[in-house]
Amino acid sequence: MKINLGSGKRKKEGFINIDNRREVFPDLICDVAHVLPFKENSLNEVVAIDLLEHLERPGVLRLMDEIYRVLKPGGKFFHRTPSDEGRGAWQDPYHRSAWNINTWSYYFSDSTYRDLYGTIANFKILQLFDEWTDKENKVLHTSCLYEAVK
Repeated sequence: MKINLGSGKRKKEGFINIDNRREVFPDLICDVAHVLPFKENSLNEVVAIDLLEHLERPGVLRLMDEIYRVLKPGGKFFHRTPSDEGRGAWQDPYHRSAWNINTWSYYFSDSTYRDLYGTIANFKILQLFDEWTDKENKVLHTSCLYEAVK
């Protein structure tokens, strides 16, 4: 089973498309900022494209723990998030947090930080890169593909 969190109008075939807005007609209406309605170790893949920045920073940490909880061992999590090193991080008035490649490169894969902040999410980084998605408007996104280590 695979889920697409915060799908909006960008639905992915072969995924359960989840959003908190009825007007985008998701497969499942759910506020992912709280609890994901899936059993522990039940998902193969989670995708979150342009979603995490819409949550407060502590909410993202809780969501990362939830994603980790529902992923099977070796399950994959991919996200793309505007980097605060470009203008896209704050261009949308609904963005509530900003991130950069350094956050994703250590926080969830380094036990020191997991212990410090009490998170359970433990991911191995398979890919991590910045990409100018709109050079004219200086929008930089960070993409990360993780594997759940359990």
